[in-house]
Amino acid sequence: MPAVAEAGTPHRASAAITPSPELVATQVIAGLGQLATLPTVTLQIMRLADDPTATGDALDRLLVADPTLGARVLRVVNSAFYGLPGTITTTSGAIVRLGFAAIRNIAIAASLTRMFRGGRLSASFDARDVWRHSVAVAEAARLLSRRAKRGSADEALLAGLLHDIGLVVAMQGCRPEFERLLLALDADPDVPFADVELVHLGTGHAQLGAELGRKWGFPPALVAVAAHHHTPMALDPSVRTLPALVCVADHLAVRAGEGYTSTVRGASLDPQVVAWLGLGEADLDDVIAALPAATSEAMQVLGDGS
Repeated sequence: MPAVAEAGTPHRASAAITPSPELVATQVIAGLGQLATLPTVTLQIMRLADDPTATGDALDRLLVADPTLGARVLRVVNSAFYGLPGTITTTSGAIVRLGFAAIRNIAIAASLTRMFRGGRLSASFDARDVWRHSVAVAEAARLLSRRAKRGSADEALLAGLLHDIGLVVAMQGCRPEFERLLLALDADPDVPFADVELVHLGTGHAQLGAELGRKWGFPPALVAVAAHHHTPMALDPSVRTLPALVCVADHLAVRAGEGYTSTVRGASLDPQVVAWLGLGEADLDDVIAALPAATSEAMQVLGDGS
């Protein structure tokens, strides 16, 4: 945990100043080391996906150079997850079928699964459950995006995968404090997660995730998802779509009982968010009904966190 800043004058005893949650998050990320770095191939794929002049050949060369990732892409393109006809045997064919955004999502998911392997830290917390919840939120966000006709379904999927990455940062960068946080939650299940975070970490998973997103060079929309997936209505409408989709998806994954759900325990879904997206109760019910099967299928493709 970062040291508390000190302030004072030559004529008075120095007084401790509590750093802001944003400053604490910055300090935690600075001390993460390797965790704060994505694999080189993933970073290169992200850059290509954001480059309108990039070619499929350039992306294919990256996949060919990383046989493990290339094999994962082929497994995905030939799975029921995308439901595409025929069998694809080359990464170049997979790029044509899936597109750059989907390949980027597969690469990032492959990088993320290795980060959710911290095991069980308390009676109620297992890092693999956080990964399953993230996959469930990703699937729910993708389904909601299509129903609401808002944003890109591929972007919504990626946003869902990344929304709780701050929990992994806390688990790795503030391990003793995070374990005390979990014990406090086990002792008093009704206390809001964000309140316990602030007490034990001095920050929250939203701030930690947003700072890691900046470190990784994610676009502002994905940083906004990490920072505001619990508070999307605080954002300007021009950047609200992805955080709003993930906010609703987060609550639907909790209702479906998918993975680690304590981050939204006791909180209710803001009806303003649902209304702003143009969704109705029937849409929410349909997504909840589809989510268990969709999550299990996505776990087979994106990785099960083990």
